[in-house]
Amino acid sequence: MNIDIELTTLGERGQAVIPKSIRETMPAPKGTIFSVVLIDKDTIVMKRFDKRKLLAEFRDLRMSIKKKFSERAIIDELKASRKD
Repeated sequence: MNIDIELTTLGERGQAVIPKSIRETMPAPKGTIFSVVLIDKDTIVMKRFDKRKLLAEFRDLRMSIKKKFSERAIIDELKASRKD
């Protein structure tokens, strides 16, 4: 993979523009959602956020929980944890 280094500036409202060459390579059209993580005071990491992938992961998690526990057991556990 060829690594391109581009520069951008931070605007008045804290917005940084992702350079066109990077947006086209990803691709990242207008409206793309990113998660942003602060690593340290000089480093942030941005990752394109995929809602469909996240929803699929939650569906898979829900199905695996349903296979292990009955709905009644889940409700009882939630009630017990809320009392604590």
